[in-house]
Amino acid sequence: MNAAEFWDLPRGTRPSALMMEIVPASPVKLPAASISLPSTIVVRGTGGGTWSGRLVDGKIAMAEGAQHPALCAVTVERNTLRELVAGALRDRGLKIMERLGRPMAIPDLSRLPVREDRALALAKLQGSIAIEIVDRDFGETHRIVVTFGDAAPAFETATTTVRIDADEAVEWIATRADPRAILKGGRVRVEGDLALPTRALALVLDP
Repeated sequence: MNAAEFWDLPRGTRPSALMMEIVPASPVKLPAASISLPSTIVVRGTGGGTWSGRLVDGKIAMAEGAQHPALCAVTVERNTLRELVAGALRDRGLKIMERLGRPMAIPDLSRLPVREDRALALAKLQGSIAIEIVDRDFGETHRIVVTFGDAAPAFETATTTVRIDADEAVEWIATRADPRAILKGGRVRVEGDLALPTRALALVLDP
């Protein structure tokens, strides 16, 4: 899959096709590493389902259903998933990247310091983090919830909620801004336990 195909997924892409066909073929650059623990992806709503993904030699290996023990569970509504990968949020992201001089840039996560001991520590964190992406143009809020370890996937409630403006989120991702600095900078709204995302980000990003 090349960049043009990656950024031009049809709006009607089914979650099952996304998980089992598109994610494994994605051109997103990942660390050349492997993690033993899988992550669970739960898509709520009609046509949704549950899948597991694991990093294997720099690629994502997907399987149907949940696997245990797990690193975390990521829960999202089908509508939010559609807008992120093939809808309005994707399209606005493309416009912002073009403005930044990085048209159709492929996300590069290859420098993340992936380590097995860090993954195991992440899985032992207690609680969940809700990321709410606020789309002011359409008056919508898209919610993604990460629940650590083998706890039941949360969605309606979370230990911590981080609320982010959609356009700013895309710009931060495109410019590879440090999310720890963003949390401390006052440009996002955080409700609940601030220590949880701080600990999680340290495990993911610290060298």
